[in-house]
Amino acid sequence: KRGRVAERIDDLLCRGFRIIQDSEGFCFGMDAVLLANYALPAVREGSQLLDLGTGTGVIPLLLSAKTKARRLYGLEIQKSAADLAERSAALNGQEGRIQILRGDIRRIRDFPLSSRMDLVLSNPPYLKSGIRSKGEGRQIARHEILCSFRDVAVAASYLLKASGRFFLVHRAERLTDIVSDLRESGLEPKRLRMVHSRAGREAKLLLLEAVKGGRPQLHVEPPLIVYEEGGVYTEELLSLYRGEAYL
Repeated sequence: KRGRVAERIDDLLCRGFRIIQDSEGFCFGMDAVLLANYALPAVREGSQLLDLGTGTGVIPLLLSAKTKARRLYGLEIQKSAADLAERSAALNGQEGRIQILRGDIRRIRDFPLSSRMDLVLSNPPYLKSGIRSKGEGRQIARHEILCSFRDVAVAASYLLKASGRFFLVHRAERLTDIVSDLRESGLEPKRLRMVHSRAGREAKLLLLEAVKGGRPQLHVEPPLIVYEEGGVYTEELLSLYRGEAYL
């Protein structure tokens, strides 16, 4: 333990990169891995990108391992998570490329980053209401307590260059609200992929790409299936974790 935090170091299964996490707090899940891979083909050499609500920094870490992006930022409101993210960047020798910013998405204009990002990503809080998770950190990560999705969309639009791309993962049931908030913020949905736990089941998650100032035209891609019969990961899902395929 470090102070009162029960820490562990997890292998990201990508070029030997590791991440420091709090075993008693919110730890990253499959959705963050899916999001990083969904954005991967859009990251060019020299790109600048920012992850809104980065938590312990898993998305900047994965994309720094897999791409030649010049600068990767993570914005996080929780001090404990931001500290872990900074230390993970240093653990992997990426402190020169990854910069963790501590602050509120709703006060994005406090940061002089207007129209500087080629890409913005977010794995935002999914839940508007319902039974809240135990622990303040988990509640903030999972529930719209400190920001709404509209706040996230407004922040992404502020950060992106003209024709910059916003990538997100969210609950499939929130699709209508998401598209509405994106368009009101000047972000046009361009690519959508639904994520199903098993073939024949309804979608649980969605992966979406929007373009700042883009023209209306949405491409709906084939679904991503997570599990085969018997509860084992599909080959596509395994290839993503192994870093062998783009979504």
